[in-house]
Amino acid sequence: MKNLYKSLIICTFVALLSAIASPAFAGNRDRSGQAGASHLLIDPWARTSGMAGAGVAEVRGLESVFSNVAGLTAVRKTEISFNRTQYLVGSGCNIGINSIAIAQHLGKKKDFGVISLSFFSQGFGEIPITTTEQPEGGLGTFSPTLTYIGLHYAKSFNNFIKGGVSIKIINERISDSKATGFAIDAGVQYVTGKFENFKIGVTLKNIGLPMKYSGDGLSVRANITSQEHEQTLEMRSAEFEMPSLLAIGISYDLLFFGSEYADFSKEDLAAEGLTRDNAEHRLTFAGTFTANSYINDVVSVGLEYGFRNLFMIRAGYGLEIGKRSNSEMSQAQAILLNSDSFFSGPAVGASILIPFTKERKNNTIGPRMYLDYAYRFTNHWRGNHYIGIKVTL
Repeated sequence: MKNLYKSLIICTFVALLSAIASPAFAGNRDRSGQAGASHLLIDPWARTSGMAGAGVAEVRGLESVFSNVAGLTAVRKTEISFNRTQYLVGSGCNIGINSIAIAQHLGKKKDFGVISLSFFSQGFGEIPITTTEQPEGGLGTFSPTLTYIGLHYAKSFNNFIKGGVSIKIINERISDSKATGFAIDAGVQYVTGKFENFKIGVTLKNIGLPMKYSGDGLSVRANITSQEHEQTLEMRSAEFEMPSLLAIGISYDLLFFGSEYADFSKEDLAAEGLTRDNAEHRLTFAGTFTANSYINDVVSVGLEYGFRNLFMIRAGYGLEIGKRSNSEMSQAQAILLNSDSFFSGPAVGASILIPFTKERKNNTIGPRMYLDYAYRFTNHWRGNHYIGIKVTL
C-alpha cells in the first residue's frame, strides 16, 4: 500500500508537470521550419512505426529508445536490434535510414536498471555538386548525412513506476559544413492492473541547446576594403532550435489465457503472477497525444494482436491537429484525409518470433529472434518501408 501511494504521488506530479509544460510544446504553424535536426522526429524502428507512434505507454524493449526510454526496463538480459528504413520509396531519391542498438540489463540478483547504446544514420545518396557558374553540375557529387548516437538508461523504481533518460549527440554534415549538438530525453511509464495490463506513459524529447553550422562551406576568399591581398572570410550561420516535444500515451491489454486456465478466476490468474507474456491471445489498444513545439500536434491510435508472443500484427493511425483545410473540401474531410500532413495517416506492421530453443523457463520463451516489418502511408510518393531484426537473449 505504501508503494501504491508513492506511485500515485509520482504520477500526479508527472501529470501536473505535463499540464504546465503543454502550452510551451503546443504545435504552431507559424513556427514551422524554425527548428532543425528534424531527423530526431523520425521513428526508425519497425515495431513502433507499425502503430503510427501510438505506443508511448505500451512500448517495451529496445525500441523504447525512440518512443519512451522508460520501456527499456522490459529488457531482462540482452537485446540487439538492427532496422533498415527505405524512406519515400517513390521519390526517386535513395533515402535510407539505418539504426542499430544494444541494451543490457545490469545486475543478476539485484536490479540496477538497463543501459543501452543506439546509433541512427540517414543518407541521401549521391547528389551532384552545382554552383552559380556551373548550374548543370559536372563537379562531382556529395553525400549529406544526418546521424546521432544515444546513450540510454532506464530503471524500475517499484512494480508501478518505470523511468529513464537519454543523452543524444547529434551531427549533420556535408562535405564542407557540419553542425553538432546534443539533446536529452526523459520518460516515465506507470503500470497497473491485475495483469499489469494498464499503462500510462509520458515523455519529453529533444531538449537541448541550439545548433549552428560551421566549416569551409561558409568561408569565401575576398579582398577587404583597402587591402591588396585576398583573405578568408567566414560567414556566421544562424542558430536553430531542437524539435522538442511532449508525448502522453495510454494503453490497455485485453488478455485471453489458454485452456489450462479455463477454470481459474481473475483473482486466481493474478495470484499465479500471469501477465501479457503468458497470454495465448492478446489485444493491445494504445493512444498517444504528441505536442510538438515547431510542427502540428499529432493524435495517434494503434491496435496490436499477439498470439503467444510468436506472431503479432499491428495497425495504427496518426492524425495531425491544426492543419489547413483544402478549399475544395470541408474542414472535416480535410482532417480525415490528413491532407496537410506528410504521412497520410495509416500504418501497418507485423512481427514473427523465431525461438532458438524449444524449452520454456517460467512459462516464458527463452533466447529468440524477431523479424519485424512495417509500412507507413504517405501523401506523396509511395510511403516508407521498415524492416528489422532483433535478437533477445
